[in-house]
Amino acid sequence: MFEQLKQDLEGCVYTVFTPFDEQENIDYISLERYLNHLYAGGARKFYVMAYNSRYSQLTSQEIMQLNGFCIKTVKKIDPKNLVIVGDPIHCSTKETIEFTQHAKDTGADLVSLIVREKYFTDDQILDHYAEVGRTTKMPILVHEMPFLSGFGGAQMNWPHSLFKKLPSIPEIVALKEDAKDFETTCLALELEPRIRVIIAGRKSSLMQYKPYGAMSYLNGISMLDARIGEAFWKAWKNDDEDSIKFILQQLEAPFFDGCATKYGWHRTNKALLQAAGFMHRRDRMPLKHLNDDEYKEVEAAHLQVNKAMTKFFS
Repeated sequence: MFEQLKQDLEGCVYTVFTPFDEQENIDYISLERYLNHLYAGGARKFYVMAYNSRYSQLTSQEIMQLNGFCIKTVKKIDPKNLVIVGDPIHCSTKETIEFTQHAKDTGADLVSLIVREKYFTDDQILDHYAEVGRTTKMPILVHEMPFLSGFGGAQMNWPHSLFKKLPSIPEIVALKEDAKDFETTCLALELEPRIRVIIAGRKSSLMQYKPYGAMSYLNGISMLDARIGEAFWKAWKNDDEDSIKFILQQLEAPFFDGCATKYGWHRTNKALLQAAGFMHRRDRMPLKHLNDDEYKEVEAAHLQVNKAMTKFFS
């Protein structure tokens, strides 16, 4: 079931970042321009997702509008493009079903579902996904993030028992691994090839999972230009060590080792996109964007990466 969809998820999956204008409304003009830019560089898999797409700053109505806009825009560019959209970060199963049905009716290929309720039992989580799948028959991408335990509130990674039970739900096609923990990621990769696992984090971290069957990853520095993501995946498959080394050291490291490490991924990704001319770095509070002095560091990193990128693709 959904075999072709799993195959289509191989390689680089591209995050959709949500820009805001001066009135803090969603800047759909910049967003459309950015989606077209990604496509021009080779992106064919687009992912509107909980945190990179700023769902935590949006109302439920805005999330649904954003999902619909991205689906229609990406499919207008090319109907063969694959589009993933999500549900609100905190909501009931009932609301998740409403978002899933909307995604299906609007033409999405998968729906990414995150559970941020406190964890008590495996069945609690499985019943949620099973209910959505039974009701909508929509292909599901499980957004796997550490839970807060219902017994004391401590952060906890997904138990192995829960991973092992996910294949029992036929609508689950993929999983985005977001614990960024070696042992947890390896447990997730045991689901391959039944469930396609998309690994988050920088490309240098991804390298350790190649022996464990990693087949899909989230874009990272390739947000600047999809040619980076496509070139990296080609090099990955062909064991092209020279290209991999150049991408990791010259294209990825200048941004991640400096700005992203210093100021955090979610405070720097849109700042980098502003430096590249795609959108403003502003966010809605309580997430505050980088100030002007901090932004200058991102601009400097962008100049370094852009120079190396010009050399790589010349």
